[in-house]
Amino acid sequence: MIVNGVAPAWTRNLYRRMAFGRKHFFGQDDASQAADYYVMNPVPQKHASQWRPIFYRGDHPKYTGTSVTVGRAFRTGFWNSFQLQMGDGVHEICANQKRAYKRKSHARKQKWRKFWGRPEKPPEQPLEEDVPVEGFVTLFMAWRPRFFTRTVKWQLGGHEYRWTGTRRFMTGPFKKWKGVSHDFKLVDEHNNIIATFQKDRWVSYKSSEKVGSPPNKTRSLLGKLRRYPAPGAPPADEIIDSIRSLPPDESKFDKKLVKQLNLQGPHSGDLTEEAIAFTCWIVVEGEHRLRYKIFDLLEEVAETIGG
Repeated sequence: MIVNGVAPAWTRNLYRRMAFGRKHFFGQDDASQAADYYVMNPVPQKHASQWRPIFYRGDHPKYTGTSVTVGRAFRTGFWNSFQLQMGDGVHEICANQKRAYKRKSHARKQKWRKFWGRPEKPPEQPLEEDVPVEGFVTLFMAWRPRFFTRTVKWQLGGHEYRWTGTRRFMTGPFKKWKGVSHDFKLVDEHNNIIATFQKDRWVSYKSSEKVGSPPNKTRSLLGKLRRYPAPGAPPADEIIDSIRSLPPDESKFDKKLVKQLNLQGPHSGDLTEEAIAFTCWIVVEGEHRLRYKIFDLLEEVAETIGG
């Protein structure tokens, strides 16, 4: 899809891997090709405090040993604002959290064994201590400027980006209608188009594609993400240097996330591309969930009244 006479430099399809939005990935038309990015969201439809998506560089981490965790996201109610933690160091942070969980779980089991007069039992696997985080870790915000709007803004390395609705892919008389398009475009502060997302609006009525082999046995196409070369766009290394020279405002983020910042560590990927893919998934997922939010509220009210 050519935009303003410019062909996309990078095109990937966004697929839904499992029902209820627990797993998504950005891949190619050829199912034999590995996915570029993978999103796992164990509790997609619950409250904001339980919403913890994890963003991977690479294919399904269960089947691909080279996949690396490079992002996490936290949101407020009604999908109004998001705190994103990104960088190679996020993989080490998640590994430390798993180590801490295993230590606490083992200590809790030993406490109950002592309560019932049972001898202590050694752990099935050696318990590891936390290791220092060496990879790059940064934070940035994404937010909706108004309550009822599709627009989501975010800043990275001193540059502001904005996901907003577009009728660019509509055809016929529908191109002039407002409120019927499900597509998005990403523009920078100079209104240059950085990326577009063309959504397949009929995906809910289509059966999933049966690939038949791991890591993704089935997949449903949600849409196409295209990234365009923008004039004056900074290279990946320059974005990292800009973040180091202009660190994020710590007062806007959770204190636990601020403690995990590591701006001096190395980062092996393209942080801008990873942020584009992750925020694209957040925008698409958020719009999908908000359509059913009113039904969730009515259900909770009915359950509360009914006792």
